[in-house]
Amino acid sequence: MKRTVLIVGGVISLLAAALPARAQTSPELQAFQEAAGDRSALFRGPQAERYEYIANGHPYWSTREFKPGDIVFEGNSYVGIPLNIDAMAQRLLVQLSNGAFAISLTPDQVSSFEVEGHRFVGVGPGTKDLSEGFYEVFGPGPEHVYKRVNKQIAPNTHNVNGEAIGYEDPDYRDNLTSYYAISTSYYFRDRGGRVSRFRGREALIGKFGDRKREVRKAVRAARLDKSNISLDAYCELVLQIAASL
Repeated sequence: MKRTVLIVGGVISLLAAALPARAQTSPELQAFQEAAGDRSALFRGPQAERYEYIANGHPYWSTREFKPGDIVFEGNSYVGIPLNIDAMAQRLLVQLSNGAFAISLTPDQVSSFEVEGHRFVGVGPGTKDLSEGFYEVFGPGPEHVYKRVNKQIAPNTHNVNGEAIGYEDPDYRDNLTSYYAISTSYYFRDRGGRVSRFRGREALIGKFGDRKREVRKAVRAARLDKSNISLDAYCELVLQIAASL
């Protein structure tokens, strides 16, 4: 049985289909949080999973490092909390102030959080169109794109793309028998709240329905169709263009 420890937080309501408004932190609440430290709100949760796999890469969303972020519990925003995402277990990890270990939070306990300008929502079990887990959110609205990163242990082969799976040492990788394989998926939420998966740039444009010609024309005028930016950046810019039309 996993050990439990005390941590910042509380039980919150799930906001799965739409990006929630950012909660406000009053000066009084912020002062209390700073004074209470790890005992703020006395949230009790399981210790984060410790993986013993001898594999290349790591189980986290993008980096091993915990980054300071803002997380929403019970309508209040807790700021400057060290956060990371376990992409294997689909859990949000909250690091204690001593840095020794972290708490694991399920998606239905977390309505939203933000780290270094990246916005995320938690989607609990039984939600239509989206599987349980954490999703990065792109776009100012009313349309959004949701990105999900999953990882799993896979056998190592010599012809895999080192950058895509997160290899850290090209000389060391061939000595390992497995690695953390990455699977990334994207979903489009239209103005009516309908969510569907898409693959690639042209498929995203097609999701705008009777507006796709207008959006495609504006995208071409901005020369985004000729750019070599990442799909993440492309989604963000296309959604900004669509919102302005």
